[in-house]
Amino acid sequence: RSVALGAVPAPITEASGLAASRDNSGVVWTHNDSGGAASLYALGRRAELKATLPLAGAANIDWEDIAWGPGPEGGADWLYAADVGDNGAVRASIRVYRTAEPNLAGFSDGALLAPSATTSVELSYPDGARDAEALIVDPKSNDLYLITKRESRSRIYRARAPSFAGESVQLSFVGALGYGDVVGASACRNGRTVLVKRYFALDAYSGSSVADALAGSPSPRLLEAEPQGEAIAANPKCSGYYTLSEGSLQQLIRYSR
Repeated sequence: RSVALGAVPAPITEASGLAASRDNSGVVWTHNDSGGAASLYALGRRAELKATLPLAGAANIDWEDIAWGPGPEGGADWLYAADVGDNGAVRASIRVYRTAEPNLAGFSDGALLAPSATTSVELSYPDGARDAEALIVDPKSNDLYLITKRESRSRIYRARAPSFAGESVQLSFVGALGYGDVVGASACRNGRTVLVKRYFALDAYSGSSVADALAGSPSPRLLEAEPQGEAIAANPKCSGYYTLSEGSLQQLIRYSR
């Protein structure tokens, strides 16, 4: 089943990714697409803007997804912003930023938080530039997975547990899905279920790990019609998920079993 939680307010007009928080109950994080501010936005249970988090030292060339994942020493969750879009397949390299998720307790709704320190990794493809809109951070291995968009069969690339010390890493090609046009992805915290989104379809993949799941067969999931839905996030218990479309005043939708 699904329920629309409310219209997402400005300045979120090109939402292109979602990540559901475990440490801030009921919060999902999102961001705008290319050319927007290098900021993350926390949305509450009614899709209200809880907080804006600028990322110090980051640039939004073409942010296409956000994921949660382990930090450098475990503990609280960290947020990963994927500057990986490349419509014309012309970028020599792309970048993923990482920052600690702040605790929002004590802040009033709409708070502008102090800029958060970031680290990043520069990524390149082994076989030429590509457009990607889906990022997965493996919660067990810290490996990064990118899924491309514009091929007839979306390609999956992996970077093995980068240190996020500003290093340059060449991705490895690890496989392809049975379809193209992937615009978002999200892994459950158990690392055994992955959601993969297209504009008009949503699939779940299951296995013993993220890599094993992505090599398996898809199982369709409910997806409400959206104008240009590119954002998907599994909830912290893997009992449901959220979606959000690009555009002004779009509905944040929660799905549950």
